[in-house]
Amino acid sequence: MANPKKKALGKGLGALISVTSEADHTQAFQPQGVPDEARILELDPHAVKPNPKQPRHAFSEESLEELAASIKRDGMQEPVIVRKAGEAYELVSGERRVRAAIMAELAAVPAICRDVSDGDMLKLGLIENIHREDLNPIELAEAYQDLLNESGWTQEQLAGEVGKKRVTVTNTLRLLNLPPDLQNQVMQGALSMGHAKALLAIESPDRQRAAARKIVLQGLSVRQAEKLAAPSKSKAKREPEKRDPNVVNVEEELQRRLGTKVMLRTTKKQRGKIEIEYYNLDDLERILAVLRGTR
Repeated sequence: MANPKKKALGKGLGALISVTSEADHTQAFQPQGVPDEARILELDPHAVKPNPKQPRHAFSEESLEELAASIKRDGMQEPVIVRKAGEAYELVSGERRVRAAIMAELAAVPAICRDVSDGDMLKLGLIENIHREDLNPIELAEAYQDLLNESGWTQEQLAGEVGKKRVTVTNTLRLLNLPPDLQNQVMQGALSMGHAKALLAIESPDRQRAAARKIVLQGLSVRQAEKLAAPSKSKAKREPEKRDPNVVNVEEELQRRLGTKVMLRTTKKQRGKIEIEYYNLDDLERILAVLRGTR
């Protein structure tokens, strides 16, 4: 059953697996060695190998049970995509449906066989899960990084391929800069994507952990987490720097002579530099004339 939301994914699964219509896709997916009349395969879900590049690591048991109940009641509405792996079949996309089919005790699942490269395995699995919103933020970030590594794409190209804004892709990838233990909290849902982004504003991993503990224990909102992570604006005012009175006297004399602000910056090795301010080109010409002694 076609899903109208697929258009929001840019190219989407349809473009990647060359499905154009119900009549076309049966021909497009015709695998080698399978007779013409067997366009949709019926495969034992226990025998289908998982996708080795599946970007999704965590599967909600409750969500699977709900899907299994739906499949048991109405059947599987959409075939999974597989590819040949020796004498067996390997999943390209649809692992969640296969798991649910096993829970529903289905003897067979509908499948379409397709010749898919290793690189496209990850792309198809990622795009399907983005469409279904099944990946947690860390899984999504890891999948984006894997795609960048394998494809050589820029973040701009990746964003176009998965139908997301570049800033969204960039912000998601930044989550991988968090310490592994905080990434795990994001995966488990203890910290949201918004909380994680707020923690990235803190440079020290230890301070990030301390802030994360406070967020979880106090149940802070994302807005509160952002305020927690923001640098404090109530720093004590520094005392004015004590300057050598001889240096101050020289500055004042130069300022009187040149008619503009002058700063002497010295070092411990008695070296330094003189900074002379001017306000426009005419003022610069005037200062130069004073220095040349022509004025």
